[in-house]
Amino acid sequence: MPVTTQSFKLAKPAIYTLSALVIYSIATTSFSAQSPAANKLGIGRKYSTIERMNLERLRAVNADKSRIQKARQPVKLQTGFNDYKAILHAHAEDSAHTGGTRPELLAAAKNAGVKIIMLTDHVRPPKDFINDSWRGVRDGVLFIPGAESEGFLVYPQRSIIQAHISKSFKSRDEYVRLVKEPVGQDRGDIFLSHVEEKGDWDTSQLDGLEIYNIHSDLLDEAEFVRWLQGSFTNPDRLKQLETGLAEFPAEVFGALQDYLPTIIAKWDRDLPSHRLTGVAANDCHHNQLFTVKAVADDAIEVTAFPDPPRKITTKQAPRIAEMLNGRNVGDVISKLDFDPYERSLSFVATHILVNELKEPSVRQALRQGHAFVAHDWLCDATGFAFIAERNGKRIGVMGDEVKLEKGLKLRLAAPVAGMIKLFWNGLVVQEANADKLDFAVTEAGVYRAEIWLTLDGEQRPWIYSNPIRVR
Repeated sequence: MPVTTQSFKLAKPAIYTLSALVIYSIATTSFSAQSPAANKLGIGRKYSTIERMNLERLRAVNADKSRIQKARQPVKLQTGFNDYKAILHAHAEDSAHTGGTRPELLAAAKNAGVKIIMLTDHVRPPKDFINDSWRGVRDGVLFIPGAESEGFLVYPQRSIIQAHISKSFKSRDEYVRLVKEPVGQDRGDIFLSHVEEKGDWDTSQLDGLEIYNIHSDLLDEAEFVRWLQGSFTNPDRLKQLETGLAEFPAEVFGALQDYLPTIIAKWDRDLPSHRLTGVAANDCHHNQLFTVKAVADDAIEVTAFPDPPRKITTKQAPRIAEMLNGRNVGDVISKLDFDPYERSLSFVATHILVNELKEPSVRQALRQGHAFVAHDWLCDATGFAFIAERNGKRIGVMGDEVKLEKGLKLRLAAPVAGMIKLFWNGLVVQEANADKLDFAVTEAGVYRAEIWLTLDGEQRPWIYSNPIRVR
């Protein structure tokens, strides 16, 4: 029977990263080659995340994704704006658990077709997350400095580091006002982060919230984390992971993807009373890096960045002997990099509708809700349109408010066909498996849309529009 590793205890990690959770499992759990029971299946799923990691499943998803992408066509319905991919909730050079640099983030953005990076440094006084960061256009990519702080993504117009040092804000409301304090003609912006922990937080004074967060998506993956932890002592499963990452890297990264109904439900509850822009949170750090190394004739070390290595012996996990066969002490048996910046930036983005790539325009578009969220790893959603028309004339786009009058119609168009779901005040009022939808509006309310794509027999969320408000 396998035995536990070491007798010390680790606190459950506050930062919900895959590496943190796995290294916690390695330090506190028995090693077993047995596969745990499958995760509880989410909306639209046929397979658990463990099953999705099977090479047959990855291959099938890749084939369907390629078919969908080949069918992609330019969208004829026009919003009147340029569509720029933006990344919110991005970390670089800002903590011990962040593995990437800002130059690496810039290079990845260029390769992924991302034009806007809204940084969210961890607050580390006296370092100033505004004045000591990047701001402005660098090699075609617009950088806007900010922080992940006090439960929010914050983008103040000026430095607020002294307020952090002195803790001059005494409440959540005071902090919101501090972030939004005007400088000249403009003000700061603030979004609710990690919404799964904050269902009862007031959003009336916020600019928006994260309707999808990669690390929020990880929280129900305890069985997968245990499966992954066991893979480092199981040569067959380790080979499966290596092959999957080599041949289907985007599909491996996307295996965790779920619809987050609790977060979407909060968004729908809050939308009727105030504008609240839905954004994606990549929460990218480039820190999901695992290394397996031979350290003795009967032992390996598993390192999950940035934690110290954990030693495991053949007595604890007998199949380690197979992994050590023919290896010398010091040899790297395996190195798995799950989240290089380009992969996480390509997974999901907030598409922002603006006429020019300038910071004031981007901020204003986000406040107005002129944006949508898309899992572009499935298919590039650039050009998606959700507009309001009256008598054939465009009178508004997603994020706008329009009057309920005769002849009002909502129109939607996407680059490929999928399952379109039109919501009114959180309820589905029309569905169509198509690349376009027209809806005659007869009732006031908040209208938003989702599009889902089918891959390997599963429906996966692709696009989330921001709403059009009809008054």
